Amino acid sequence: MSDDEVFENAGGVGSALVFPIQAGALKKGDFMCIKGHPCKIIEISVSKTGKHGHAKASIVAIDIFTKQKLEDMAPTTHNVDAPFVKSVNYSLMDVREDGQLSLMDEENNMREDLNLPKDEELAGEIRK
Repeated sequence: MSDDEVFENAGGVGSALVFPIQAGALKKGDFMCIKGHPCKIIEISVSKTGKHGHAKASIVAIDIFTKQKLEDMAPTTHNVDAPFVKSVNYSLMDVREDGQLSLMDEENNMREDLNLPKDEELAGEIRK
């Protein structure tokens, strides 16, 4: 995902990429969208209710694709968007000469559409 791409709800039945969650219910380690980017919360603090306002949540998070640090502030009673996040673990089965990877998930389904990363150091670690 490049810096100019935005993660947003595409709309339509059954195609929701995000769901609403109250800002006050968020905690460290949760996921939320900041400026359209799916992020993992690394720090959250809540200010006290002011004379005429709501308590506010101050959120610091890391974009899950670009690792960019983002900040947001929202009233604790208001909803924010949270992305649906699915993690899949793969076992490395083989690395071909051309750098193509053979992976297998927990249900024994094979995936062979990924290549070694361009970073030589990381690629070397994977080859070990």
